[in-house]
Amino acid sequence: MRIAVLADVHANLPALEAVVRDLQDLGCDHLWHLGDAVGYGAEPYACIQILADLGAEMIAGNHELAIVDPEMAAGFNPAAREAVDWTRQALSAEIIRLLAELPRALQPEAGIHLFHGLPNNVNGYIRTSETAEQVLSYFTDRYPLMRLAFFGHTHRSAVFTQLTGRPLRTFEPDREILISSGRRYLINPGSVGQPRNNDPRTQYLVFDPDQGRIRFRKIEYDVQAAQARILEAHLPPPLAARLSQGL
Repeated sequence: MRIAVLADVHANLPALEAVVRDLQDLGCDHLWHLGDAVGYGAEPYACIQILADLGAEMIAGNHELAIVDPEMAAGFNPAAREAVDWTRQALSAEIIRLLAELPRALQPEAGIHLFHGLPNNVNGYIRTSETAEQVLSYFTDRYPLMRLAFFGHTHRSAVFTQLTGRPLRTFEPDREILISSGRRYLINPGSVGQPRNNDPRTQYLVFDPDQGRIRFRKIEYDVQAAQARILEAHLPPPLAARLSQGL
């Protein structure tokens, strides 16, 4: 069995379409999306529809919550707030209702958890070893059987792993890792629609639970098409410019 794990599509249709072609070539059986299907980009409805058509298990990110509740966007930067307001106008009341019903976290299989920012806070970030250790302590207290968690929000692929009683290890993954029994993992697949690791390619991962194998994928896509659609929608130009730089 192969599971595609995606995060932060951010309404970037050309990027999502490239990922879908790739995961279909690989023969993925399931799809998990870790939040922020909308925001920043110009095609929120099409991206939501593709994820729904693929039967994706989806959770809410901070951008979904900001669409539903405008007060959630209070801490966003001006370009992000403008994109949220534009997206709210672009989506139907029915779609917004569906976004409101998305869970903030999921446990799709025993010992596996999905969340967006932090397990109990969609706006929080896992960027440092200190935060990762706090999250692992959270799971120790509340979900002691947790062995693997996937998260998004930072737009950067990352692996944090710890063997009981040993120091935490952290690294930016290259291509593939093997899940080791006895270790616990916090893993970010990177962003489909707006990578921020100086690499403009769309990024996601494929998880094979039977083999304990995770492959990180970086796929070329039509960045210029995504940029043109942002500008045609009269969204803030910096949202288009950053795509070609992976920022």
